[in-house]
Amino acid sequence: MSPLPRLMRAVTALAVAGLVLTGCSDSDSDTPREKGASDTQGQQGAFPLALTHGQGKVTIPRKPERVVVLGFADAQIAAALGAPVVGGTRNTSSTDGNWLGVSPAFSSEVLTLDAINPNLEKILALKPDLILMTTAQPGYGSAYKKLSAIAPVISYKNKLLQDSGDELTTLIGQALGEEKKAEQLIAKSHKSLADFAAAHPGLKGKGYAFGQEASGTVHAVVAADGPTARFFGALGMKLPEPLVKLGIESGGKTQLSQENLDLLDNAQIAFFGVPDKKAGEAFAKRPVVSSLKLTTSGSLHFLDYNESGMLLGPNPAVTDLLLAKLGPALKKASA
Repeated sequence: MSPLPRLMRAVTALAVAGLVLTGCSDSDSDTPREKGASDTQGQQGAFPLALTHGQGKVTIPRKPERVVVLGFADAQIAAALGAPVVGGTRNTSSTDGNWLGVSPAFSSEVLTLDAINPNLEKILALKPDLILMTTAQPGYGSAYKKLSAIAPVISYKNKLLQDSGDELTTLIGQALGEEKKAEQLIAKSHKSLADFAAAHPGLKGKGYAFGQEASGTVHAVVAADGPTARFFGALGMKLPEPLVKLGIESGGKTQLSQENLDLLDNAQIAFFGVPDKKAGEAFAKRPVVSSLKLTTSGSLHFLDYNESGMLLGPNPAVTDLLLAKLGPALKKASA
């Protein structure tokens, strides 16, 4: 993350599973839970370990030795924490099948699972003792009970793609028995963000906009407390109130009509995910978009779907890569 308009559905045609903003519904979960609920049992790194996530409660009997990752952030965070990953979903838009930001990269032998459609037999054959699906496609959320019969499952914490990257890193670190590594990864991320903000004080108070264009439809991420807002907030930036007031349709986003595209000019910088350079050029030439101050000043920037996917679900494992990618544009905005 399931018909349109649901989160990430356009990835089938665009071959970018998991990264396109085409909607999401909270009904994707089998067992919704109250936001903020979480509990653990046992001391740090001790097993058996009981955890509560967005689709239920799970007990992990021992430190995992065979981990399956089903979402892009699951892969990024698990790799950064050195998890023993034996299976994962393949990103068909990359040459090696890895999600951008997965370091060290997984081998092709590991990336054998479809990112959209669950294959329970394949997952069972991997003999996992932990399944991570905090950012997996909605189809995996729907299969939660069946997956739980195979191995302990860790799903999103509150809502799909609405958890902060720090929350997911902490949760995954607990499940792996790698809390200290998770804490270190989060601390490193915080330092990188703080250092960037300190080096570019002109960003403080600047408005940003972020979204994606897919098949002619424009979506903007307008969740003022979502993971994207937290990333920019750490740099001192804010989501302009006129965009916030549009309201959330689903998955932290809303569709922008031709009539309200001018609201983007309440931001001083904007990033939009597009399938390719040609699509970005076409977007910039739209009647309203072409006359925006953002466009004429060179402050409208385009990302490919893999890059915008990191900004859709930023987490400590990709903080430095995100800052490197957005850095030149952000430095210009800070001036």
